[in-house]
Amino acid sequence: MQFLIETDILKEYLIAATGEETVLRKALAAGVCYTTMVNALELFRACTSKEETDTVLQMLMVVRVLGMNARYGQSFAELSHAVEKETGLILTNREAMIIGMAKASKLTIVTKEFYERYTSVMAVPIVRSAEEVPQ
Repeated sequence: MQFLIETDILKEYLIAATGEETVLRKALAAGVCYTTMVNALELFRACTSKEETDTVLQMLMVVRVLGMNARYGQSFAELSHAVEKETGLILTNREAMIIGMAKASKLTIVTKEFYERYTSVMAVPIVRSAEEVPQ
């Protein structure tokens, strides 16, 4: 299985006690985990010390970070327009990037915080934990 891990799940892992079972640990045990440059940016922006920055860097060595390039711009915009037309929802640029990357890379998004919002978009598979993924 392949997952796109949202920022909330990454944060949960970073603040968990050593050895504590987290959604990220379970996802890593169940498959390959990715995140996006946007998620990495959000984590680094929240850092207030070199120690925090180093901890984020260490975690991102385990979770593969997907970059964005110009070729994604058009396909992500087209997906966003289709979703907005079908659902009546207006996506933020952040949502368009995360959902677009998950769709383009055939990844299941793992999130708690954004679960309801992404589920209402109906564009890609969304789960709250790795255990929810159909086998």
